[in-house]
Order: sequence, then C-alpha cells, then structure tokens
Amino acid sequence: MRYLNIVLLLVAIALCCAYAVAQTPDATVIVHQNTLNGFLTAVGPVSGSDQFNVAGAKGTYTWSVKNAHIELKPDKATFNADADVKAGPAGYGSAATGTVEIKYNQETNRISVKVLKASFEVHTTVFGKKIHIADVDISKYYRPEFEFAGPQPVQPSVDVDLPGGAKKTVYISMAAQNMKIEQSQIVVTSNLNFTDKPPAKQQ
Repeated sequence: MRYLNIVLLLVAIALCCAYAVAQTPDATVIVHQNTLNGFLTAVGPVSGSDQFNVAGAKGTYTWSVKNAHIELKPDKATFNADADVKAGPAGYGSAATGTVEIKYNQETNRISVKVLKASFEVHTTVFGKKIHIADVDISKYYRPEFEFAGPQPVQPSVDVDLPGGAKKTVYISMAAQNMKIEQSQIVVTSNLNFTDKPPAKQQ
C-alpha cells in the first residue's frame, strides 16, 4: 500500500510538471521599470509660474519638479515626483503623484505606456490660514507615449526546402497574448502557432 502511494505521488508530480511546461509561453517581452525612468531622467527637471489672486491674496507662484519616476507594482503603475513650490513669500515641498496607463495592442503588437495625470497642490497662507490656489497638472510634460514592440516573430512565414526541389511554406501566427504588470516590470507573453495553411483573411 505504501509503495502504491509513493507511485501515485510520483505520477501526480510528473503530471504537474508536464502541465507547468505546457503552460510556458513561447515568447516573452519584458520592459523594466528602469527603462521607463531612463526617459524621465533625460527629460530632467521642469518648472513654471503663474499669477494668483485668491481670498484677497495675490502674487506669483513658481514651481519646479524633479526626480520624476514611474513605479510598477503588481497590476498597478503610478507616477511620482518631488515638487518645490513658492507662492508669495511662502515656499514648501510637495509630492506630485499621478496615474499611468499601460496597454498592449494585439493588432499592432505594441506596448504603450502613458502618463495620464500627475498633479500637485499650490497653496499659500493668509493670516495663518491655508488657502488653496491651484492644482498643477504636469502630465503634459511627460505626455509622449513610450512604445515597445511585443512578442511577435519578425516574419509571418518561413519557406522550407524539401527533397526533390519542392518547397513548403510554414505560417506563423500569435495566440493567447497576455500582459501583466509585475513588480518593477511589464511582462507580455504570447504563444506561437505553426501551420502549413495560410491564415484566413479578416473581413
């Protein structure tokens, strides 16, 4: 009986291993968080200024944003930066935070990363009371989309030489594409289908 249990256990382990191998994708593309932040570092600090007239207080506020970076966590992407603000005589530091959209387009095989919104508050103090002036959205300075190629073969088909001078065309197509945001990286996977029949043309 004990021998039978051991055999059944080994069979179960073998089946699990075979299933895991079968689930391994054929092609994987990984975009690291550091790759995205290299672009933001190249953009460097951005700054601006504007006039304000709120609750009897008026003047000019200036701001400067630095250390912009995108943080990738499981199923989530955020934008963060440090903002230095001066509104009238008061100066302070603030956190600029925002949302990042990450998409994979199966038709174009493109991974896109776009900063949708990234804002911080501008305020001043009048007679000891905090007065809100504006919310500055800096996403437009980081608006260009990052685009990366997904996991797709370069050629849609391969010609194979057969004996007797004959040729055969093997067609390659993608299936089961999937994108996941993991810790510090974007992972896009795909399986490949090989067939000697040309793919059906889409209407």
